[in-house]
Amino acid sequence: MATEPRLYLDGCATTPPSEGVRAAVAAAQEALWGNPSSRHQEGRQACLALERSREHVAQLLDVPPDWVIFTSGGTEANQLAIHGVLGTAGGHAISSAVEHPAVGKLLHKRQQEATELTLLQPDGHGRLASHGLLEPLRDGPVNLVSIIAAQSEIGSLQPLAAMGPICGSRGIPLHSDGAQLCGKAPLYPRQLGVDLLSISAHKFCGPKGIGALIRNPRLTLEPLHLGGGQESGLRPGTPAVPLVVGFGVAAQEARRALEQQGEPLWQRWTRQLREQLWSLPGVEPTGHPEDRLPGHISCLVGTPGGEPLQGSHVVRALDGWGYAVSSGSACRSGSAQPSTVLLAMGVNPARANSGLRLCLGPWLCEGDTAIVEDRLQALPQVVRQLCCGLTPLNRPQSVRQTRG
Repeated sequence: MATEPRLYLDGCATTPPSEGVRAAVAAAQEALWGNPSSRHQEGRQACLALERSREHVAQLLDVPPDWVIFTSGGTEANQLAIHGVLGTAGGHAISSAVEHPAVGKLLHKRQQEATELTLLQPDGHGRLASHGLLEPLRDGPVNLVSIIAAQSEIGSLQPLAAMGPICGSRGIPLHSDGAQLCGKAPLYPRQLGVDLLSISAHKFCGPKGIGALIRNPRLTLEPLHLGGGQESGLRPGTPAVPLVVGFGVAAQEARRALEQQGEPLWQRWTRQLREQLWSLPGVEPTGHPEDRLPGHISCLVGTPGGEPLQGSHVVRALDGWGYAVSSGSACRSGSAQPSTVLLAMGVNPARANSGLRLCLGPWLCEGDTAIVEDRLQALPQVVRQLCCGLTPLNRPQSVRQTRG
């Protein structure tokens, strides 16, 4: 096993909570255990902390606080948005072939039951064309458009700024799964014309188990569950105040980071590492070369001769060298099925299991940056060595991996 310090490079799956977030959650667990719906002092203190955090999340996204509906995370926020708009009736939804499973699987299930579903197809970079919306909009009434803000497997950003006015001029609600982009880049739903935005705290150094649906109050949604009147009647149940507090701190920290001038060190490292990895023999870049998530690197891995390798095998080998990376969406990690995102982009099925993904972030700058930089500089050669020693997908015999 590797003796060097480990590097966590899987920020699209989750991010380590910041020191400030950890401290805030621990303090809230100790002092803010009251029910925020109660009228006594303990309840009022919890309620005040809840509403302050709501304001912090709202400030990050430049929306009024009443747009913020706390949920258990991005998946629940996606379901509340989609079911909330479409209700129990069928309706017609437009989405894309590169959605996260939290949206894609939900819409496909609704399609099996009653919902008409139109999927927009991406180009070879995983990007949608905004004018691709126009044709299905001409075919009849549309109840909802749901387009991901940034695709986690290949990093490409979608043209929400162009899609928002198209939907808005027709009175069609636009929902976006913004979990990957929120906190990493400016994301302002009102400016984009996005009516519903799903976000999750643990994607930008906040705690797990807490997220939000950012909802334009002009929309009336059907709640997923019945119960108390919490969260404007849309999310019944006693809120997890310590997690909400941690969410608020993460939002404050992200906002301050986005307001800073200059390129953060971890983004410079990303740019350099991306160029080095993408230039390796047998490695093919994926996603848009420029319009992509900050900190994101993705590619297809193969031998120097071009034979595809199993991405999950490369991930396991890199783990042994002390690098935590991913072969694609964390939700399909370990699946033997080819990536549906890569297939939709036109990647040959024989290569659709060879994806590799890295995502850097600010946590890398919290320790000895010289050590981190040395480890990052060594990574391309480690990948090159592994690609020479692993068994290609189309070659069944076992090849023993060696380390030099």
